[in-house]
Amino acid sequence: MVVREFLRKYGWLYIPGLIFLALNSYIQSLSPSALGDAIDILSESSPDHERLIRQALIIAAIGAGVFAARFAWRLFIIGNARRMECFLREKLYLKLQSLPVSFFQKQTSGDLMAYAINDVGAVRMTFGPVLAQSFDGIIVAALSIWGMIREVDIRMTLLALAPVPFAAAATIILGNQVQKRFGRVQTLFSKLSGFVNESIGGIKVTKAFAKESVREKDFAEISDDMREANVNLARASSLINPAVTASFGLSYAVALIAGGNAVMSGSMGAGTLVTFLGYLLLVQNPIVQLGNIINRIQRGLASYKRLNAIFVEDAIPEFDSHYDKAIAEHFVPEIKADNLKYRYEGAPDNALGGVSFDIKPGHSLGISGSTGSGKTTLLSLIAKLRLPSDGRLTISGLDISKIPAYTLRTKIGYVPQDGFLFSATIAENIALGSDTIDMDRVRECARIACIADEIEKFPDGYNTEVGERGTHLSGGQKQRVSLARALYSNPTLLLLDDTLSAVDNITEKRLIESLGLNRSNSENARPITKIIISHRLSALVHCDEIIHLENGVVVERGTHEELLKQNGAYASTWYKQEHDNSADDK
Repeated sequence: MVVREFLRKYGWLYIPGLIFLALNSYIQSLSPSALGDAIDILSESSPDHERLIRQALIIAAIGAGVFAARFAWRLFIIGNARRMECFLREKLYLKLQSLPVSFFQKQTSGDLMAYAINDVGAVRMTFGPVLAQSFDGIIVAALSIWGMIREVDIRMTLLALAPVPFAAAATIILGNQVQKRFGRVQTLFSKLSGFVNESIGGIKVTKAFAKESVREKDFAEISDDMREANVNLARASSLINPAVTASFGLSYAVALIAGGNAVMSGSMGAGTLVTFLGYLLLVQNPIVQLGNIINRIQRGLASYKRLNAIFVEDAIPEFDSHYDKAIAEHFVPEIKADNLKYRYEGAPDNALGGVSFDIKPGHSLGISGSTGSGKTTLLSLIAKLRLPSDGRLTISGLDISKIPAYTLRTKIGYVPQDGFLFSATIAENIALGSDTIDMDRVRECARIACIADEIEKFPDGYNTEVGERGTHLSGGQKQRVSLARALYSNPTLLLLDDTLSAVDNITEKRLIESLGLNRSNSENARPITKIIISHRLSALVHCDEIIHLENGVVVERGTHEELLKQNGAYASTWYKQEHDNSADDK
């Protein structure tokens, strides 16, 4: 586990912290005795001013010692806990980066945010304040009880401490309730975070369908559940301190009655009673904190288990993370699929039920089909975002399992369906992943993607911030910036997933011309193997071959002209779209 890795590297920093904490506890335990001595001096018929001043200086020195020791232990223990928090977050981020796409289909964004914020924070509290409170409490309580026995006797000490086990039991029982209710709060926090994240991302859709009131109602329900869970948590946690206070109230009463009688009888000095009560107060503090300590430890353990579940997830094999120079230098964008199948985890049926095709270097394959027919799944297999469940897929003459994913993706330009943009400038998005930005290359890619003219009209041009997820750009602009990004790395294999869906017919024709989709392989200056998914069949007309998918199976294949002659599903869709376009033109 990552916590063990951290402790192997930085655990030694806790040692000086615990030494200073022990020193702090010892110095703190001297204060009741020092205060009692001062009371005894003041109780004398003629107090010695020099002794009183000397005692005041001792009390001041104790305060200064506590200050210095506390500063030192906090520097080591709390500082190291903050270092652990940073370490865990970095490791969590790297782990999430290494996980396959299938993992994120099982998680919500709210859950992942809760891991990085709440769970990491809970573990940090366990190895910071909770560790310090536990260690300090044990030492202070032990020294204080010894001081009570030393100053008075064991009989009065046991009498005064008799209610303490009840206080400890109350904190343990209530602590268990707190842990259960905290788990409920964590679950709802994840749900609430995910809902807010989704609502912000989909605000345009919400407004477009005038569903603000519906979303507000849904949010109110989750928020009310969160409020109720927090109130239930507060009910349990708020009982701990009163239970401890009541128990120690009884302890103080016993000590005052027994000690008061002893003072009045002359067998005990007033200073000794004050010292005894001071030690009792020092014992109270660890017991008061016991509930919080147990609560925090339980929270930390729950969060530790949640984080550990992420860290033990199977990451992408290390093989897929390295760059194979030999494969890269001899890479040929030739793809062969033989009876390719894929089934999503937990799904009853295959998303792909045996797809076969053969693409020669520099040629193009068009993929059409209804929604859910397996088009995007097929593209994700070629990009090695997923591995086939069955069948064989070879690229550049090698089985895809033999090609490191990192090496393969240096040769691929992939434009996913959602056209995700990062919160950065247009230039930074186009040159994503490059150490330096080649502005000439950025402009060239923007020109090929037919977005250059629009970018140059922006006040800041290529330095325009696109906003979170590209919210400052239209759908068509986001798709074309994503296309320019895919072209920036000069790929030999271009994967386009419905890239033209958000552009008008005129822009579509310009893109087809610019990308060379309307020219034969021999006419292109630099042949690139292209695989194009499109619901708009006009984008596939010039492909060397088109396959039409239904329910994960190829039901038709051929050139555009051949498919029209077959008069099947492809032809039916084509004629319908042509009719709709003609109606729009009128």
